Amino acid sequence: MERLTRLRVPLQAEDGRRSRETPVTFVKNRVPALSHAQNAIPRDKLKSLFKSGVEAALMTGELPSRNHGWKSVFDKFIDLMGPDGSWFPSHAKVAEKAGVSERTAWAAINALESIGLIRVEARYLYDPEKGKTVRTSNLYEVVVTKAQRAIAILAAAARKAKEAAKRQWAIASRSSMAEWGRRVIHHLPATAAEDPQLN
Repeated sequence: MERLTRLRVPLQAEDGRRSRETPVTFVKNRVPALSHAQNAIPRDKLKSLFKSGVEAALMTGELPSRNHGWKSVFDKFIDLMGPDGSWFPSHAKVAEKAGVSERTAWAAINALESIGLIRVEARYLYDPEKGKTVRTSNLYEVVVTKAQRAIAILAAAARKAKEAAKRQWAIASRSSMAEWGRRVIHHLPATAAEDPQLN
C-alpha cells in the first residue's frame, strides 16, 4: 500500500508576503522506481556477457541468424560503450560503424530490446535554438540477470506502446485539423472579383 505524507506549504502573495498555508499531499510509493544506474560490473565483463547473450539468442532462434547485417550491428553496437560503462550511440553512428543502413541498425537494436538483452531509456535534452526539449539518442544498459531481463522485456513493451499511442494521437490530431480546415475554407463566402463592367 502507499504511504501518504501531508506537508503544509506556505503560499506567497505577489508582493512576497505569506498569504496562507495549504496542505499538499504527496504519494510515496514503497516500491522504488526502476533505476538505470550503471552496473558495477567492469566494461569488459559487460561486453562478454552481451556477446554471449547474443550468441545464445542466435542459437535458440530468438534472434534470426539469417540477417548477417544484424551480426555486424551487434558487434559494433557493444564496441561503442564508453570506458565508464555509459552507452548511448545513435542509430546513425551504429549504422556507420557496422556498414549497414540506419533502418537495419534500428531493427537489430529493437530486436535486442524485445528479447530483453538490453534496456533502453529515451533521452531528452533542451535545444536552445528550437526553444524546446527534443529527443536525442537513447541510453542503453546491458541486462545481466534473468530478473532484469524479464523487467526489460516488460519495459520495452510499455515504451513501445506509449510511443505508438503518441504517434496515433499525432496522426488523429493532424487529420482532424485538416478536416476542420477543409470545412472552414469550403464555407467561406465568395468575394466579388474586380469586374471592369461594374466600374
